Amino acid sequence: MQMLKTWREEYRANQAMKRQIDLERWEQEQRWGEEDRAARQKVAAENTPALAAHNEHMRAATGVSYLTLVCHEDTWTFMAIRAFGQWKPAWTQSTRQDSVLDLPYTPAWSEQNRFTVDPNLVQGRIKKLGSGSTHSGIQEVLLSGHNLTQLLSALYEGTQEDDVAASARCNRLYNKLVEFVELLDPGAEAGQTTGVKFRIDDSIDAAHVKK
Repeated sequence: MQMLKTWREEYRANQAMKRQIDLERWEQEQRWGEEDRAARQKVAAENTPALAAHNEHMRAATGVSYLTLVCHEDTWTFMAIRAFGQWKPAWTQSTRQDSVLDLPYTPAWSEQNRFTVDPNLVQGRIKKLGSGSTHSGIQEVLLSGHNLTQLLSALYEGTQEDDVAASARCNRLYNKLVEFVELLDPGAEAGQTTGVKFRIDDSIDAAHVKK
């Protein structure tokens, strides 16, 4: 009888210890979660441009007739999906026969596979540089002011995401487009930017390039 009583006391003590360990683990995970959340919010705040500055950039971009953006097709795909709802790296236009904009909705056809805004990048407005084995993925995209404002708006929203990596990418690409916008001179004679090529192609110092 004494052995049974001792066993019960040891069992209760073990269960109490297990509950205490589980509680401490849960509290620690809660603290880690709060710390991670605070860190993500801090990063998002650092990545998000000031709203007043963003509004100025949007106003300036609206007046652009067009510019030629030069970048890698993967970079463009990341931006285009956010701005227009979908894109594939191999595409050379957005307005095609049997466009996805015209397809009827079915449960199998996700909204993610439809344009939220038609980029209206018709044949000829996207040019792949090089061909075959020499095609490095670099391309030229002829953007209207409307395209540019869509990209700026989508990337600005992306800087506020909890996903730190996505927020950082949106911030960097947003600031690259802002570099072009800040070169605009509203007082300059119209048409001065026609044909301008703006390149997103950060690189290393030439001293580090292997000969």
